[in-house]
Amino acid sequence: MDFRTATPADVPSLYTLWAAAFDAPLMVPVYETDADRLDRTIVAVLPGTGAEPDRVVASVCWSPRTLVGLPGPGGAATTLTVGGIANVASAPDVRGRGLVRLALAAAVERMEAAGMDASLLFTGTPGVYRPSGWETFEVPVVTGPLRPDGAARPGHSGAAGQPGSARQPGSARLVVRHERPAHAASAAPTTFPAWSTDLPWQDLATLHDAFHDAPVTTRRTAEHWQHRVPLWYSAAELLTARRPDGTIAGYLVAESEGEVVRVRELAVGPDDTSAVEALARAARALALERGATRAEVRLPHIPATTVLTDVLLAAEDRETTSDATGMLRPVRRAAAEIDALRAATSGPAAGFHWPGDYL
Repeated sequence: MDFRTATPADVPSLYTLWAAAFDAPLMVPVYETDADRLDRTIVAVLPGTGAEPDRVVASVCWSPRTLVGLPGPGGAATTLTVGGIANVASAPDVRGRGLVRLALAAAVERMEAAGMDASLLFTGTPGVYRPSGWETFEVPVVTGPLRPDGAARPGHSGAAGQPGSARQPGSARLVVRHERPAHAASAAPTTFPAWSTDLPWQDLATLHDAFHDAPVTTRRTAEHWQHRVPLWYSAAELLTARRPDGTIAGYLVAESEGEVVRVRELAVGPDDTSAVEALARAARALALERGATRAEVRLPHIPATTVLTDVLLAAEDRETTSDATGMLRPVRRAAAEIDALRAATSGPAAGFHWPGDYL
């Protein structure tokens, strides 16, 4: 068995391995957004015999990104560079030999040599990664039935738009635009504009960067906005709240699946409750159009989330849980610092990681 960096000759076998291991049509398109992907792909190769070519039987990929760190002295913003782990796979006929563990160890060595502070991954099987040093962090999720027509919001005497509602001055001037209907996730590479030709990604980026710059959040680059974010949200729908002059006051990303609509991302200007309410009402209307009866809100513990949740969900029968698919591991930073970073997603710092920044 040969452990080494992947080469162009390995790609057909590598993609065959992934196709057998995952039902994930976006895996290869997201992988191919990284120009240096092969240099950061570790493979276990079973040498061919006779007419049989070499076969990739295990893989681990990593890519660098910048995360927001814990607040520094006086609350100053800090960052750390992490190696994001993805596309971890092994062929069924070689499982049980520790190939994934060995490939992960090799990836950590290379991340350390490249100056990574920590490593980040997302998984539904955390037990695979704990022995290699990764530990989970949790982000909040609230689910419940959609708010019925005419129902009062918690803490208010009337429904939105009725006497006693919490609509703020100026909210009536906001118009919510449905930028692009959902479509099946495409296996083809996607670039901006992913939703509308008159929607520059820079407008969304400005809102996103100012909305919630909290620990564990990815500092998105132009490459993320132009390639990766549209891929991860390719099956979602985008709503924008527009002012009379057409400028964007906020946006919301929602994904419908059966009877549930999932709020994947939100961003508005500072303290712009009007935009949050307008987007929440539009998301509720969209959910009803799609035949949904329930909604899932996966957003950080901040006031805007409370506003959105109260407009979108009924006051009764809500369930608060957590998404614990994210994992972090120290590389060059101290374990105590990374433990504190993991804890930030459940604490007052309201740390968060958006689905559009998956690996």
